[in-house]
Amino acid sequence: MKVPEQFAAEPKLYTIPPSAPFLTVLARAILSGNLPLPNGAAPDRLQLPLTTIYLPTRRAARALRDAFLAESSGNTLLLPRIRTLGDPDEDAAIIFGAEDGLYDGAPGQAAIGQLPRRLALMRLILAWGSALRADFAAATFEGIPVLANTPARASHLAADLARLMDFIENEELALGALEDVVPEGFAEHWQLTVDFLKIVTEAWPDHLREEGLVSPVARRNALMEEETARLAAHPPLHPVIAAGSTGTVPATARLLQVIASLPQGAVVLPGLDHTLDDDSWASLAKHPEHPQAGLADLLGRLGVKRRSVPYVAGSEPNALQRARLHLVSEVLRPADSTDRWENFLGADDLASDGRADIANALVGLNLVETATAHDEAEAIALMFRSCAEVPDKTAALVTPDRVLARRVAARLRGFGLVVDDSSGVPLTRTAPGAFLDLVLGAVESGFAPAALMALLKHPLTLLGRTPAAIREIARALERGAFREVYLGQGLSGVAKAIESIGNEGKYARLRKDEREDALRLVADLEAAFRPLTAVYGQPGQIAAAAMASAHSAVAEALALDRSGSSANLWAGDAGEALAVLVAELISKGESLRLVPSEYPSFYRSLLGGEVVRPRGVAHPRLFIWGPLEARLQQPDIVILGSLNEGVWPRPQQADPWLSRPVRETLGLPPPERRVGLAAHDFAQALGAGTVYLSRARKVDGVPTVPSRWLQRLLALVSSAKLEERLKAAEPWSQWANARDHIARFEPVKPPAPCPPVESRPVKLSVSRIERWIANPYEIFAREILGLKPYRPLSFEPDQSLRGQIVHAA
Repeated sequence: MKVPEQFAAEPKLYTIPPSAPFLTVLARAILSGNLPLPNGAAPDRLQLPLTTIYLPTRRAARALRDAFLAESSGNTLLLPRIRTLGDPDEDAAIIFGAEDGLYDGAPGQAAIGQLPRRLALMRLILAWGSALRADFAAATFEGIPVLANTPARASHLAADLARLMDFIENEELALGALEDVVPEGFAEHWQLTVDFLKIVTEAWPDHLREEGLVSPVARRNALMEEETARLAAHPPLHPVIAAGSTGTVPATARLLQVIASLPQGAVVLPGLDHTLDDDSWASLAKHPEHPQAGLADLLGRLGVKRRSVPYVAGSEPNALQRARLHLVSEVLRPADSTDRWENFLGADDLASDGRADIANALVGLNLVETATAHDEAEAIALMFRSCAEVPDKTAALVTPDRVLARRVAARLRGFGLVVDDSSGVPLTRTAPGAFLDLVLGAVESGFAPAALMALLKHPLTLLGRTPAAIREIARALERGAFREVYLGQGLSGVAKAIESIGNEGKYARLRKDEREDALRLVADLEAAFRPLTAVYGQPGQIAAAAMASAHSAVAEALALDRSGSSANLWAGDAGEALAVLVAELISKGESLRLVPSEYPSFYRSLLGGEVVRPRGVAHPRLFIWGPLEARLQQPDIVILGSLNEGVWPRPQQADPWLSRPVRETLGLPPPERRVGLAAHDFAQALGAGTVYLSRARKVDGVPTVPSRWLQRLLALVSSAKLEERLKAAEPWSQWANARDHIARFEPVKPPAPCPPVESRPVKLSVSRIERWIANPYEIFAREILGLKPYRPLSFEPDQSLRGQIVHAA
């Protein structure tokens, strides 16, 4: 979109360096009148709601509200209008403007939901697979079978296709362009790929037209284009500010161009690098993996010189901060210009000023290396605990490693500190998610002992009883039926196994009341599972909606408490998320038909990528963030965790649909652009006053390689002979190891039982005599104390039992 000529000739762009807290500086500048016009008069606080601020994510919008309240010094404040653009990496903000409801009644077609889109793509994939010629049945795309002959496989392929469509539409490329790529110039399987992608290029647009819907990204782009046109046609009389976006999406870049040219508009860029030399800056178009590549491309589109973009007033770095920013710029400079490191270090064996600059840059940077991942989690938890003891001090762990995040959160709970992982918990790891999966597992296994006991011991399984009562009956059932040889099938087999238990003598494994309670429990299980067992008994295919309805009915019957309510199943954040998913599957899954035995794997494929973000009370000054959640936020202490290659950054997986030559032909950005975005997050985090760089030398027993960015930093610091400056002042690693240290080691002496003579056995078999010599305590436990170890669940007949049967015969 061309900017109207009456707008400002020079777009108004500013930047806030990583050394300053982005949102705090932004709020302060708006309240003081330094934005959108520098050195302007402080705005009337009553007019502040007329100011419009665009931010990239909803998380940043919530944090900016807190920053305004903090800057108001406790006084009443009317907040400006804060709207989210929708970051391409954030699924929750995919619809532009959805945060404040301004587009609830927006003109245009509605967007198709995520689950309906997946189900519709599944139907198209299954139809294509069934029509595929037999000679293509064994073909694969990068290990993914083309012939999607199961709903679960079709579900995964549908998710991949949805991501492909979102990516192409983000770049404003028509899906039909895939057909224009000449297959002769690429690998032989590309023709088959093009044939498969007709689902996207032909069948999918027809489906959307029939339903009167559009894709989520297409709607977001349309709404953003409409907003761009509105601002260009009717420039607002009040400030309009876009902050924190790098403009990697073309539609966002056009909106930023218009906002920067408005008479009362301004664009604030995050962490624009002013220290990188001009030659290297000019080469960034060839280095999409560089953290400044996106900003360089945006400035090129806007026609703005990097040197003409000033800092927002109040965010200018001091001497120490400038040294840190310079060091980070050098660490992450393009690979083909690393020969300039000599100039940075000092050509003649490190000039004194070069050494001083690096020494200043290392103030506040701390490297913490631990032996194992468990030690790393313990060390980070100790850092958090130390910070919590200082009033008003804030700290955040920033890591893409979800395992490390969960370990740290668990250790902090041991210190009495509740810190939630803002990236969320996988829905399958929550109590309701695991419960619904166990329901399917029991049916899948034919009510095998292990699956059935796992279900009965889940805290949501009540069957109209108290938790203590059903656990006691479940243990009796386990002891009576499953700790001996069990050959039963289904719940009827469980009932027969209990009925066959003797009531008297040494064979009485259960008391009479326990036996009756166990039989009543099995009867209640048969009644609760009747909806699913009835569906499984039907021949042929049935609707996914019917399967989901039966699944939820069984789960609710199992979760009934003594009052006859199953509300606990759908309570809490995880329960609400599951209720929404199951309800949508019931309402939208009528047209998808599958064999009942295929439903469990299909259901699990839907839950695979779902996460739930708990809204419970957490520590107000301690945070665990993913790189996306950490954007534009800066606590006092930043801990960059799991700085190993393969984690920071994530490896770029081979695209199952578009090879690199195909991407280039279509004009799509290379996969390295995501590395550049991750590098920008890393560089922003390094601007904090105190930064801990944490990594484990071994993870799960396998040696690790430091992140490429950490290796570059260590190479520069080593060349300057300042490795000691990078070591943490506190021995966090040693303190973590002290967790397993004991003051004195006193091994327990082996048991030496000496029972009275009248209690000792008068005869033993030859094999027991041998055992007596090798392990006398076992004879004492078995023969005198009468202890007998339980057999494993679903114990299968062995040679010993066979011998006993033969001898008895």
